[in-house]
Amino acid sequence: MVENNLLFELKLSYQDSRMATPSELSKSLRPFSISNTISCAGGPVLLRDGDTAYSDPSEAHTMIIGDTGSTKTLRFVQPLIRSCAYAGESMVVIDPKGTLYKESKPILAKCGYEAVHVLDFRNPDKSPDCWNPLEPVAMAMRQKIGGGKDLAFQRLADTIEVLFFRRQSEKADPYWNEAAGQYALGIGQSFVESGSTELLTIGNIIKLRHNENDLIKICKKLPTDSEAYNNIISVAAMEAEKTKGCILSTFDQLTRLFMTSPSLTKMLSKQSFRMSQLGERKTAIFVVIPDEKTTYHFLAQLFISQCYTILLEAANRRNGRLKVRVNCILEEFCNIPKIEDILPMMTAARSRNIRLHLVIQSYGQLLEKYGEDSARAILDSCGNWIYLHTREYYFLKYISDVVGKDSHDRPLLSTSKLQHLDKNETLILHDRCYPIVVKDIPLIFEYGK
Repeated sequence: MVENNLLFELKLSYQDSRMATPSELSKSLRPFSISNTISCAGGPVLLRDGDTAYSDPSEAHTMIIGDTGSTKTLRFVQPLIRSCAYAGESMVVIDPKGTLYKESKPILAKCGYEAVHVLDFRNPDKSPDCWNPLEPVAMAMRQKIGGGKDLAFQRLADTIEVLFFRRQSEKADPYWNEAAGQYALGIGQSFVESGSTELLTIGNIIKLRHNENDLIKICKKLPTDSEAYNNIISVAAMEAEKTKGCILSTFDQLTRLFMTSPSLTKMLSKQSFRMSQLGERKTAIFVVIPDEKTTYHFLAQLFISQCYTILLEAANRRNGRLKVRVNCILEEFCNIPKIEDILPMMTAARSRNIRLHLVIQSYGQLLEKYGEDSARAILDSCGNWIYLHTREYYFLKYISDVVGKDSHDRPLLSTSKLQHLDKNETLILHDRCYPIVVKDIPLIFEYGK
């Protein structure tokens, strides 16, 4: 009995760890011709065999890890957009340089995408599309969904949370951001209370902050026991001038981006598309943000969170699942501010027909942004791990441990081997399949026109 138990443990420890074969990996993937991608299924390309490539059409989320110059955009991100386009799926793409839209535009046109939208935060004065972050508030009032006013207040609070409460340095006293945020929330609530939701924009909230006389007139028309009244009057009628001045100064600091860029404020003053159409018909939305500075990154985070919330509501109205699958392709995922609800998002998304594809330069970035427990949970929530290259020893060690050891207790892939994969080699960990190092995943240039 002891001998049998020992043999069983040895099998668990060693013999169950091995590398997969290409044929094993291909079983759950969909083949297509690289020279004629018209029949490919939407999803990341994980395997190649001559002119045949294999994409993953499953509901799995994907993590793509590779430092600068590792070809992650050319081998995986751009082909992912292409495969989703041929499959007629919707997509929301964070596009740091604006090149993803430019390169994908011909394919989207060829695939019959009539709804292609671009929010250009690099050049807001030339942005093809506009987005009002407060439009969902007005929409709740107009459609009287979810209780109308109650849902409007909830959506308003969510938006102000991102614009004010979360935008503070670790060393700063959170009181000032919170007080400025409550003041902005009160101004926004006054629009809802008065029914003027079509005028609710960031620009108009700022205008009222600088026109206190008009704001007090509006405030006098509000019920004195309303949250809007109390949020406004707590600052507008404050007798401690120094404290009031600091709150208003913080408000101005947090909204300076909009004050100094009229073109940005104009871009955020109306809505040129419906987010919910992503789940109704094939639609592509590209969010172009500068990668050389973080000024606009909080707006990208707000857009993703808001888009997800609206899609979730749309799915719930359709028995819990969107008609058209939506792919959130988040380049430079760790450069946008922390998405607080990313883990429940990933859990709920799959059953709603939403996939997340997270692209990062290093695991260290993920740790810094989300902390060790959440970073590991995010990674574990992804059914596909696509590893190209990193020099982070602790992450190389973790990957090596996940891959496992051979019958002689040696790593199947040592940290040294992982660090020195050839540029045409990629480690793939897919769902329940054994790990595999694949070669020559096609670059975007290799696909047929």
